[in-house]
Amino acid sequence: MNDKTTEAEHIRILADLSEIEDIKVLERAQSLLSDARSIGCIAALEEHNHNVQYLTDPIREKYIDFLDLAPSDDVLEIGSSMGQHTRKIAKRCRSVNALEVVEFQAKFSKLWCSQDGLHNVHVTAGGASGRLPYDDDAFDVVVSNYVLEWCAGRSQDDPDEFHQAVLKEIRRVLRPGGRLFLSTKNRFAFKYLLGAEDEHLGIRFGSALPRLIQRRVAAKADLGHPTGYLHSWRELRKHLRSAGFADLRPLFAFPDARYPLFMGRPCDFSTSSFFSSKPVKLGRRDRILAKLPDGLRLALSNSIIFLAKKEPTL
Repeated sequence: MNDKTTEAEHIRILADLSEIEDIKVLERAQSLLSDARSIGCIAALEEHNHNVQYLTDPIREKYIDFLDLAPSDDVLEIGSSMGQHTRKIAKRCRSVNALEVVEFQAKFSKLWCSQDGLHNVHVTAGGASGRLPYDDDAFDVVVSNYVLEWCAGRSQDDPDEFHQAVLKEIRRVLRPGGRLFLSTKNRFAFKYLLGAEDEHLGIRFGSALPRLIQRRVAAKADLGHPTGYLHSWRELRKHLRSAGFADLRPLFAFPDARYPLFMGRPCDFSTSSFFSSKPVKLGRRDRILAKLPDGLRLALSNSIIFLAKKEPTL
C-alpha cells in the first residue's frame, strides 16, 4: 500500500504477503486506516461498519484464558488479523510477535496496539509461503486461532503437505516445552454432514466430501477469496504428532470457537446445565449437536481445538 505510514504503525514487510488487488477494496482499506489514525481504531471500525461485532465482541477472547500466559512469556500470534486479540494477549505476556499475511490488516493491528499503549507488540506482514520469519526456539507460546484452514489457499502445493510444513515451522520456533494453541474448523462438522454450504469450497457438504471431489471443486472455484482446507480431529492429531508435538489435549467449543458460549474440556460440557444456565437462541443443528453422546458430539463439533507442547529432541 502507498499510504503514509506513521511510527505508530511501523511494521516489518516481507515479500510473501497478500496484496489487495481489488481497487475498491483497497480504497476502503486506505480510508479505514486513515480514519483510524485520526479518530481512533474502534471509532473508525464503527464509522465504516467494518466487522465491528467480530472484532470487538469479548466472547471471542475466551480462548486466551486457555493459553496459560505468564508475564515472562514471548508469544507468536499467527494470523493476527486486525489486532483484535493481539491487544488482549499483549497485556498478559512479555512480548507478542504478530504475523499477518495482509499488509493493511498488519498496519491496522500495529496502530490499534499503539493506541492502547502497548509497546511490546512487533508486527510483520507476510507468511503466505508458510515459512515463519523467526529464529529457532524464539517463543514460549504460539497461537493459531482459526487460521490453519486458510493456509495453503494461496499456494500450489498439496494442502496436507503445506499444513504439515507449517506445523513443523511452529515447532521450530517454539522453545523446548513451548505451548501451541491451535483452533480450526472441523471437516466433518455436523452442519456439513447435513448439507450446509462450506465457505471454503462454496458448495453444500463442502469439506465433508471425499478429497478427490474437493480438489476438483477447488480447482474451479471462484469465491473471491482463497479456498480453504479442513481436517478432521483424527487427521489433525496425526499431523501434530508427526510434526513433533506431544501432550495433545482437545478442547470443546460450543457452538464454535469463534463465538464460544462454552469452551473447556469435552468431559466438562453438560447439556442439561448448559441449557438451564444459558437461555440462548441456537439453530436446530446446534441443538441436536449439543444433545449427541459425548464422543460423537466432539467428533462432529464445528471447531477443532488442540493444546499441545513441543516435544524436546532427545
